[in-house]
Amino acid sequence: MDGGSSVRSLAESALLAAITVLLMFLGAFLPIAGFFVVLMWPIPVMLVILRHGVRYGLMTVAVTIVLSTIFLGIIQAVLAGITIVGLIGVAFGIGLRRSWTGSTLVGVGTAVIAVSFLITLALAGPLMGIDLVEQIQNTAARSVEMAAETYSSMGVADAELILEEMRTAIAIMETVFPAMLMMSAFVYSVWTFGVTRLLLPKLGYAVPPLPPFARWRAPIWLALALLASYGIILFMGGPESVSYIVVLAENVLFAANGAYLVFGAALLYFLLHRLLGSPWVAGFACALIAINPIGVSILPLAAILDSGLDIRRFVDRKRNENRT
Repeated sequence: MDGGSSVRSLAESALLAAITVLLMFLGAFLPIAGFFVVLMWPIPVMLVILRHGVRYGLMTVAVTIVLSTIFLGIIQAVLAGITIVGLIGVAFGIGLRRSWTGSTLVGVGTAVIAVSFLITLALAGPLMGIDLVEQIQNTAARSVEMAAETYSSMGVADAELILEEMRTAIAIMETVFPAMLMMSAFVYSVWTFGVTRLLLPKLGYAVPPLPPFARWRAPIWLALALLASYGIILFMGGPESVSYIVVLAENVLFAANGAYLVFGAALLYFLLHRLLGSPWVAGFACALIAINPIGVSILPLAAILDSGLDIRRFVDRKRNENRT
């Protein structure tokens, strides 16, 4: 009986590995739809872990890497197989098997995806002979040069001032690159979670939901991280400062501001939904305000205030009082 079960587990793992390779092939060569196919790459590994355990999931990852070298080449197979298929698939599979909450899945997924990004950056040089970070910097510098030529040919007023601001923005981006990497990992984790929640329930597996966006509220510890980073930059920072702790504080400050913008948008959506009634209208209005410079400035402040006062509880209480 155990032997038959083992053979079936191996057969299903091999089949799902083959499906993963097919998805990797489609994701690599489809121009637009490939992005959405990539989000499905870890799904077969999750299925193997849910059905047969982590050991068979790791075997599936290994078989996927070996098979994908035939169609994609060893470099892409190793990078995609280890990072996207392996790390993300195994992390989500273990989390689903242990009945983690949706928030925990996204949080662990963010950490794992950030690690996968770092592995990709580290392996790209030895395997591909290129420095991805340097390529990003060179591309940004060339973009500024092309913009300078365009502005000059069009006779735009204050073109030099605009270009100087662009150079400053690029310099800031280089400093806060780790924070941008973490924020990108969070977005990718949310997307992966969304695809997982869309597909796995159709196959009979429960995926816990995330809290409704309208109820997202900043934790108190985020305010402590914000204050600590401000303090470090204020007392230790400066034009000539290259201290690692200052750079870390700048990255924490950048990431915290981004998080507070999201939490502020959630609060705004909650209030607009209460006011307008329609979730679609509230979402559209919230998006317009969130991308506006005024909204970018005000929403994080509103989120900081809400983390201490819990404005939603006050609104809910008022609404219940009006009903009674």
